[in-house]
Amino acid sequence: MAPRLGDRRWWLQALLAIVPGLAGATNIASCDIGDLYSVAIGDAVKFCVFLSTTPPRKMVFEVKVEEYAELLLQGSEQFINATSTQPMYTWVAITQKKDALPLNCASGGDMANRSSLVSCPQIYATPDRVAPLVNLVVNLREGQISSFAWDNGCVGCGPSSCMKGSNSLDMQSGVAGNSQFEQGTCGQKIGSCAGKDKVCSLKIFVTWAGTDRNGRNLVSAGLRLSKLSGATLGSLYDSMQTDYNQVVSR
Repeated sequence: MAPRLGDRRWWLQALLAIVPGLAGATNIASCDIGDLYSVAIGDAVKFCVFLSTTPPRKMVFEVKVEEYAELLLQGSEQFINATSTQPMYTWVAITQKKDALPLNCASGGDMANRSSLVSCPQIYATPDRVAPLVNLVVNLREGQISSFAWDNGCVGCGPSSCMKGSNSLDMQSGVAGNSQFEQGTCGQKIGSCAGKDKVCSLKIFVTWAGTDRNGRNLVSAGLRLSKLSGATLGSLYDSMQTDYNQVVSR
């Protein structure tokens, strides 16, 4: 039976999926981490998660298909530059030989060519706000990753806390495109990070949709954030740091 969002024990277990601190900067957005293969429920899949620093920084995670996981980019808040006018973004990629640059989701051509390899950019921080949690849905088709979808929204926060992000990002200039996604992401004030260890580190909640290589349906995306009511999301954001502190103190 799938865990209920209101079950505190499940959230603590998910929050235990922590890996060591954020890897050092790389010259390019490289994600050559092995071979691609068709996967079934329970198989492990490796992802590269990037931050749009200059040069980009990367962390590699291994997640099992159809298992709920929260990925913590420990130390990512250290790279938020409050003096910069440019937002910071994240994106996710699977293994590939070419540069794993963020998908240009304003370009139909790039989406047709690379949507199975890399995600659109997802806003993480602005000069005054930071996202405490974002949701990534990994879509499979017969065991092959077909696309990634950032499934966020602002129903759990007010308009002043809603961070709008661009659907393209030029990594050479570090400038985001003018076209924005219709859905925003809830963010909290940068000042709330002070003196609170890892409260502003990027956390990515991963769920799955589609079918595995055996044709079995993946259902964990039923608990993606957009399925939750505004009241439930608001309660989640309010309690998330308390839960996280209880886990890391053990």
